[in-house]
Amino acid sequence: MRKMHMAFVLCGPLVAASAAFAQDGARAIVEKAIQAQGGEAKIAKLRTMRIKVEGTTDLVPGQPNLPFTIEDTWQMPNRYKTESTFQLMGKKFTQTQVIDGDKGWIQTDGQVQDMPKDALAEMKEQKYAEDLDRLGFLSEKGIEFSVLDEIKVEGKPAVGVLVKSKGHRDVKLYFDKASGLLVKREQRVLDPSSSKEVRQDVILSNYQEMDGLKHYKKIVALRDGKKVIDARVTEVEFFEKLDAKVFAKP
Repeated sequence: MRKMHMAFVLCGPLVAASAAFAQDGARAIVEKAIQAQGGEAKIAKLRTMRIKVEGTTDLVPGQPNLPFTIEDTWQMPNRYKTESTFQLMGKKFTQTQVIDGDKGWIQTDGQVQDMPKDALAEMKEQKYAEDLDRLGFLSEKGIEFSVLDEIKVEGKPAVGVLVKSKGHRDVKLYFDKASGLLVKREQRVLDPSSSKEVRQDVILSNYQEMDGLKHYKKIVALRDGKKVIDARVTEVEFFEKLDAKVFAKP
């Protein structure tokens, strides 16, 4: 019993030291990514921005390679707007979804309604994961991160960081080993067609510089290994501040 007790006494500090070492390693990976993308001052621009994306999606049942356009607007930490447009059976459809603090709303072809509670919760969860792309989580409270095993993304070595936060699903971020840039985000999302969680991989590539900040220009998303989005970024715009009206319910 005495030997077992001594083992526990010694094990505690060793486990704590190992955890600290793992977090330091993960921090170094993210810090390298921040510098690779342009530095702290530059990536701060990602917190209030607009991005326009054009491509095709297989997320609409029975409509493979459906062309779409999406405009997303962020004002972190708690405001987000996504406007999507696509052609279906010869008719143009538009939908706007907004998170404004603790509330959310949807507008579909002019009809506005409050976002259902479950849909709002899932949208917030996906926004949480996307917010991590902005690499501002190192100083946030309640977030733990550790090093993942090295993998290959698009045939190139990538180092990974596991991000954990109470009340959220785990998110894996992978960074190109050579350049340091973020190249992949892995998360669990709720598939509306099955109401089950599935693995989603988002591949980010073709980084280009804008005013000293590198930003990806190509996005590919896969769900359970099947490609569901293939798109390119056509516009990126940064703001000092956005009017609250941008996110206000009509």
